[in-house]
Amino acid sequence: MPTKAQWPKAASSEESDAGEPAPYPLIALVLQGGGALGSYQVGAFRALDEAGYCPHWFAGTSIGAINAAIMAGNPPEARLERLEEFWRTVARNIPTIASGAGVQKQAYFALSAWQTMLLGQPGFFRPRPVSPWLAQPGAPAAVSYYDTSALRGTLEKLVDFDRLNDGTVRLSLGAVNVRTGDQVYFDTRRQRLAPEHVMASGALPPAFPPIEIDGEFYWDGGIVSNTPLDVIIDELPRRSTLCFMVDLFDMMGTVPMTMEGVEVRRKDITYASRSNRSIEAHRIQHNLRRAVMALWKNLAPEKQQAAHLSTLAALGCTTTMHIARILHRNEPDELSSKDYEFSAASIAEHGEAGYHDAKRILDRAPWRDPVPPDVGVVVHDIPPDEMAADE
Repeated sequence: MPTKAQWPKAASSEESDAGEPAPYPLIALVLQGGGALGSYQVGAFRALDEAGYCPHWFAGTSIGAINAAIMAGNPPEARLERLEEFWRTVARNIPTIASGAGVQKQAYFALSAWQTMLLGQPGFFRPRPVSPWLAQPGAPAAVSYYDTSALRGTLEKLVDFDRLNDGTVRLSLGAVNVRTGDQVYFDTRRQRLAPEHVMASGALPPAFPPIEIDGEFYWDGGIVSNTPLDVIIDELPRRSTLCFMVDLFDMMGTVPMTMEGVEVRRKDITYASRSNRSIEAHRIQHNLRRAVMALWKNLAPEKQQAAHLSTLAALGCTTTMHIARILHRNEPDELSSKDYEFSAASIAEHGEAGYHDAKRILDRAPWRDPVPPDVGVVVHDIPPDEMAADE
């Protein structure tokens, strides 16, 4: 299992000093679902923590919900340690292949993924002794291949749910109501959250069973939306926000040449496209709100009081939403099993990648630049060619 020494180390102040973060009314951290790739989010959070960005609001789906709950349920100084403890707990330590690359490394990934399928992951899930096809209809064993009860114990050990519910930070977790098919958010502003809310957000069928909460059953929120950005951007009253969004699937890629490549691209496009569509929709809507507010302010006072025009003020806004994307780019030799390949070596590699990718955008801090008055949503990203030039 990865030790602390295997996680990315803090750079010196000369290397990592991004200056004092600007005083944004709201700093949010949005964490996408992606199974084993969630260790990338740990590295990204380390970089944010070093740079002095302390989120007021965590939002997550699936593995992002687990990471978010651990952070929200611990004091700032303990968050990174608890995250790393979780990933050490669920990792499976198998011997690495010397000078692993190409076919050798892919064989290692495949072996690790097969171990996950056959044995599950410690402190997370384990295979059921009887096939779901042979179980009594209606029982949890009849609707899932794995038992996730071990995750409850892990969450109870690593998360202080009193702090999570009564502390100063906010937590939102995306899930799907199995009966209605509706996207829902469990939110500490509206209800008290418990381990089952976190488990529900990560109950991906058919691997994991739905989780019952107050008479309703819930599945993984990634079925509808893998990136819980909506809950941040649509919050009323609106406040200018700096939102760090850690995505685990890359929309860009190459034309596949093998069936394995087809499955990799299918998975990336399926989960990444929703994120891109969500951002674009919010950008259009928020820029329109800016235009509506500008129109209302230019009306004569008597026009502003007119019944059919007075609602413009409520429809418009002057807030600015900065969305800083920290994106896990496809790594060489990754297989389609990358989201359920939990080897200690891969977890450490993903964490290191997340740390360095986050540092790249933090060092530039483009959200400090002036924003045109007609722009309400600004998306900050580092294109692949610029990332390559930085390396």
